[in-house]
This record gives sequence, C-alpha cells and structure tokens, in this order.
Amino acid sequence: LGKLNNRRLRRSGKLPAVLYGHGQEVVNLTVNADQLEGSLRHGAHLVDLKGAADGQALLQNVQWDTFQMSVLHVDLLRVDASDRVKVEIPLLLRGEAPGVGEGGVVEHLHHTVEIETNALAIPDNLHVSIKELHIGSSLKAADIEDLPEGAIVFTKEVLVQCVEPKVLDDKDEDTAEGSVGAEPEIIGQKASEEESAD
Repeated sequence: LGKLNNRRLRRSGKLPAVLYGHGQEVVNLTVNADQLEGSLRHGAHLVDLKGAADGQALLQNVQWDTFQMSVLHVDLLRVDASDRVKVEIPLLLRGEAPGVGEGGVVEHLHHTVEIETNALAIPDNLHVSIKELHIGSSLKAADIEDLPEGAIVFTKEVLVQCVEPKVLDDKDEDTAEGSVGAEPEIIGQKASEEESAD
C-alpha cells in the first residue's frame, strides 16, 4: 500500500491489485505485470489467479498511465460458474461486402457490443459476417455469429451498414462557399455602422 511501495513494485515488474466480490473481504495483491499486460493485449476479460489468491476473476477496472502505455493498478472481481456479468466485447467484421463493389461504403457503427453472459463464457471478440451486405442493407445483434449461449445483447442499434457515399454536387458546393463568405461581410458591415454612429 502507498505510492512509494507501489513505485517499488512496478520497478520490480509487479503491479498492485485489489480483489473483491462474493461477500468476501477485500484483498490487496501484487500481480505479474508482463502476464497481466499480455492478457490485456489479447482482449482477455477473465484471469486465473494462483498464489495468495486462487480462482477466477474478472478484470473490472484497469488504470493506465497518462500515455496509455503501462498499467498502474487493476481491480479484480471474484467470479464463479453461476455468475452472470455485463461486459463490453469488441465486434469484428468477417469477409468482404458485395456492397463495396456496387459503389457503397461499409460503416462499422459499433466497435463494441454490451452483453450479459455467464462469467466463464466471456468471449474475447464477437464477429459478424459482411459477405451478404449490399448497398442499403444493415446488420444487427441477431446477425452476430458467435454469441455465447444464453447471452443477452443490450446494444440494439444497427451495428454495421452499407450506404451510398455522400457526394456534394455543384449546387451544394456553391451554397457552402456562399455561406462561408457571407459571415465576414456582415461582421464588417456592422463594425462600419458602429464607427459611423460614434
């Protein structure tokens, strides 16, 4: 505990952590920095604890340094097979959309999806196939391919869509240019009027 001791820990390749949950006492731990950061790089949500504390825990809150380069502290939540938890899971796209060949643009609107699932069945990633995505079509939660059994999805909006690219025609460009040039004239005119009044 304490800033000085935490700095010493980090210099020795370890990190301070707090373990809580399931009505048990809060425990202060040290964890191996390389192992933890390796788990985070692979998108893990659940970790196995061995040593002073055993069992599985959910990575609940990870505190990074200012530059998001190194972990400073981590909160761990005890879980077992009966627990259901809410987590944000990265959503990845599979395949190529035929809509792109039709002149469309694929918009990946949600890069993560919030789900509730069994604590021991949390996936590292979720996937949707865009192989049938044509211009004007979209994909929602029902199109996720590898949702864990019994999971509930809370992200109800369109996840991915293919749309026609927005193109400004000549008329729109003229209008835009006119609106930009109008404001300085009005300001200048108002300033001249005020000077005349003085």
